[in-house]
Amino acid sequence: MPLRFEQPIVDKIEQSRAHIGITDAEIVRMLAAYRLFGFWRIDIETGHFFASEDVHTIFDLPYSDGPVNLAELMSRIHEEDRSLIAETFEQASLYRVGFHFVYRVDNRLGGSKLVRSVGRFRDDESGGGIVGITYEFVEKLRIVALEDNTPLR
Repeated sequence: MPLRFEQPIVDKIEQSRAHIGITDAEIVRMLAAYRLFGFWRIDIETGHFFASEDVHTIFDLPYSDGPVNLAELMSRIHEEDRSLIAETFEQASLYRVGFHFVYRVDNRLGGSKLVRSVGRFRDDESGGGIVGITYEFVEKLRIVALEDNTPLR
């Protein structure tokens, strides 16, 4: 499985949204609407890993708003990919870089599913650590889903 560390894009212009009229909350809702899409944070000083409900679901772990049991979470990751995870967080902390990678997670049906994590080192007023997202890859079919807000009768 590939490991990829990102170099900052120096000339990247931040996308404006004011003229579009879309909020951060709407973006997050759309990203998470049709797949498991979770958020997480690692506190480097304590080693604690905190995650949203969808991360717990992706790894088939019971939800808690406290630190995640990392031994249990790592046991769900394919054996060949575990060292990749450890190396990624070590390198991100050491070099203060962003990253993304794809790895295999036990699907609890005798096989694996593909999962992608994207993260970045954060050292600002909100605290040091690594923050990121994790989501499941879905089938490669073209899918259309319409949201119907019609009240049920």
